[in-house]
Amino acid sequence: MKKSTSLLLSGILVSGMVLGTIVTPATVHAAEGTTATADKNVTNKVTFYDQDGAKVGSELNIPGVMGTEINSSIPTGYVLADNNTTVFGADDAEVAVKIAKVVTGTVNYVDQNDKALTTEKVTGGIGNSYKLKELPTNCVWNKDSDQTITINNTGKYTVSVTKKIANLVIFKTSDNTEVDRKTILGSKVGDVITLTSDQLPKGYVTENNKVTLQNDGNTQTISVTKAATDGTSDVNGVVTVKSEYGQLYDKTGKALSRKLENGTGWQTRTKMSLDGADYYLVGGNEWLKSDDVTYKANDGSTSTDTDDSTTTDNSGVVKPDKEKVETNTQAFLYDDKGTLITNRRLAKNTLWKTDQMKMVNGVKMYRVATNEWIKSSEIK
Repeated sequence: MKKSTSLLLSGILVSGMVLGTIVTPATVHAAEGTTATADKNVTNKVTFYDQDGAKVGSELNIPGVMGTEINSSIPTGYVLADNNTTVFGADDAEVAVKIAKVVTGTVNYVDQNDKALTTEKVTGGIGNSYKLKELPTNCVWNKDSDQTITINNTGKYTVSVTKKIANLVIFKTSDNTEVDRKTILGSKVGDVITLTSDQLPKGYVTENNKVTLQNDGNTQTISVTKAATDGTSDVNGVVTVKSEYGQLYDKTGKALSRKLENGTGWQTRTKMSLDGADYYLVGGNEWLKSDDVTYKANDGSTSTDTDDSTTTDNSGVVKPDKEKVETNTQAFLYDDKGTLITNRRLAKNTLWKTDQMKMVNGVKMYRVATNEWIKSSEIK
C-alpha cells in the first residue's frame, strides 16, 4: 500500500509539472464574521442607450471588476443617467448602460411678484437632477426642493424665489467713524430685526441692537462703542429703580450706605460686569445692580429714509462752549421744549458729554442725551 500511494502521488506531481496546471489560489483576508471573495476582472459587451431608449454608438468591449459600476468609455456629449444601475456582470456578459445627452440651458429667477431677477447657466444630462448655485442677492428659496431642477431638452427653466427687504446698516462710533457695515434682511417693511453678536462689528457693543426695516435699499446708522477690557462697557440709557429701593455699590461690589428711591430714573453711560452680576454707573463711584432696575437705551439710530421725520426743536442750537458738563446737584432733565422730565435725574458730581447748547425760555441749557437737556445753573 505504501508503494502504491507513493506512485500515485508521484504521478500527479509529474502530470502537474508537465501540463503546467498547478495554480496557487489567491488569498483574501476578510474581517471576522464576513465572507471574502477576490475581485474578479471581467470584460463585458456594453451597449449605451440614451434617455429616449435610442442606441448610442456601437457595442464596446469594456474591462472592469464584476459588480462595480460601468462608468468608462461613455460616448462624447453624454453622462451617466441618474437612474442608471448597470454594473459589470460575469465575463463576456452583454449589458446595457443608460446615459443622458448633455445640454446647456438658462435658469430665469423671478421673485414673489414675478419680477425678473437674475439668470444662471446650467449644464447637465437630460433627465438628471441639477442643484442650482447662484441664488440672487438678498433672496431665499421658497422651499429647499426649489434649489434642484431636472434638466430638460428645451434648456429653459423658471425658478421662483422670495426677495427679502434689504437695509444697509452702517456702524459708527460717536466721532462719526465708520467701523463696519452689514446688509440686514427681513420679510417686510416694519419688521423689527434684532442684531446678533455676529452681525455687530467685532470688538464693539451697542445699546440699539434693533433695526426696524424701512423701504428696500434704505440705509440706517447704528451707534456703537468699543467694548472695554476692564469689565466695563459704554452704554447710553436710563435705569429706573424697580425694587423697594435701589441699593448703591462701589466699583468693587461693596454696598454703600446710600440708597435710591423706587421709581426714580437715572442716566447711565457705563455698565460693569462683576462676579457674575451687572451694574450701571449712576454717580461718581455709585452703581446700581441690574436686578434692581429696568434699563432703557437712548435711541442712537438715524435713517436716510426720506419719509422719516423728527420732532426735535433745534431752533437757536449752537456748538457748546464746553465738551463735558459736571453736575453740582442731583440735576433735573428737560426736553427740547424746556418741559421737566419728572422720572429721572442726573447724579451729583457726574460728568456728561454735551454736543449742543441753546437758550430755552431765557435759560442756557446743554444737551446730554437725545431730547434731554440740563440747566447751566445745575453744572459746575
